[in-house]
Amino acid sequence: MFDTNRFLIRMYTINDAKSLCDVLNTDSIYRTTYGIPRHCDIRYARQWIKAVIRNASNNHSYEYAVIQKSDNRYVGNVGLINIDPVSKKCDISYFIRPDFQNQGIATEVSAKLIQYAFENLGMNRVGGLCMAHNQASARVMEKLLMKYEGLQRNCMIKDNTVISLKMYSILREEYFFYKTED
Repeated sequence: MFDTNRFLIRMYTINDAKSLCDVLNTDSIYRTTYGIPRHCDIRYARQWIKAVIRNASNNHSYEYAVIQKSDNRYVGNVGLINIDPVSKKCDISYFIRPDFQNQGIATEVSAKLIQYAFENLGMNRVGGLCMAHNQASARVMEKLLMKYEGLQRNCMIKDNTVISLKMYSILREEYFFYKTED
């Protein structure tokens, strides 16, 4: 469990299924994420949470519920995924419910997980991908001081549409350099 000034970042429980389902069923979340179905039902949300818990127990990925401290509301997800302990790399992932977007939440909670990746997990690299049309997500990674690495052209298909992905990363030495400047 982690926290920031405004948010608690904690493991998911089955009790989060309804809130998760509500967020996953928003059109803007669906359009900007890869692995979320068009329509999420409570059964899917429960299975997803069980998979997240299983992945964490196997150290494959860590995805967390983001909870607003002031009223205990679920506002989204943040995670370290695709963990490769041999190469010491992983990727950051996040989604924030639409009515909470543009408030710096994704940046705030992702910064906490990037800190954890470097300072506790010993990662050498934290990467991130976003759909080329998702300027808000690209901006989050830029605020996290991640460097733009390039464009993976036409590398995925969603709803029969070919989509390119922007690639970003921050390296261990960059993270600690920036941290000492603060």
